[in-house]
Amino acid sequence: MKKTLTLAAALVASAAFAQVTVTYKVDITDYLAGGATLGANGMRIGGNFAAQGATAGTNAMVDWSPSNQYSAMTDEGSNIWSIAVTYPSTAVGATQLYKFVNNDWGTNEGTTGTTIASDSCGVDDGGGNINRTLVIPSANAAFLFCYDRCYQCDGTSPALTSDEVEVVELTVAPNPTNGDVNVTFSARAAGTATVKVMNLLGQSVMVLDRAVEAGVNTIKADLNVANGTYFVEVAVDGVKSVKRVVVSH
Repeated sequence: MKKTLTLAAALVASAAFAQVTVTYKVDITDYLAGGATLGANGMRIGGNFAAQGATAGTNAMVDWSPSNQYSAMTDEGSNIWSIAVTYPSTAVGATQLYKFVNNDWGTNEGTTGTTIASDSCGVDDGGGNINRTLVIPSANAAFLFCYDRCYQCDGTSPALTSDEVEVVELTVAPNPTNGDVNVTFSARAAGTATVKVMNLLGQSVMVLDRAVEAGVNTIKADLNVANGTYFVEVAVDGVKSVKRVVVSH
């Protein structure tokens, strides 16, 4: 069922975004059970990390270079590998493209016909490969994926915390806008949605709480704010997503 609501402006204050850390974890138990062999360099991660200003510890990451030392994941035991990636506040709301890699390219997930392609948790790079996507959250988060799958190996949600998980199919349109936008998203269950519009300093310039139904909901917003770039954040019972929007009156 689709529900449409109206958003009125309300001016409030909020602390600016700090840097955020996302912990990426991958469980390779099923991957190894299927006959794969773990390479000498272990599990790595590749993606457009440098473009997001990402660091591993204090070390700058490199775009699409799983062989780089700062793309190496840590063996936690029980076939689970992890890496903590820290992003600057300016990366919040951007889309991180990435994939897990066994040793180096050629032994990576996300090739045509694999599960993350059929389960639709990634996008085609135009060359027959699928990249995972993550909207960089405004608070620390951690995710555990089964190798080449969109969920944990037991089929449960990959989110290890409720701080930040992408709200399904969040869109803000038109974008750019002269003020009027439709904020559309799918809620997993009926609950309360909080919509915040924040400036580049992370300060809230608009906020609203509304009851929503399971399924697709649309909130109509009049962004009566100064021209510029803003973040629109939607949270439903702890599940959040952020999109950028440009206002030009």
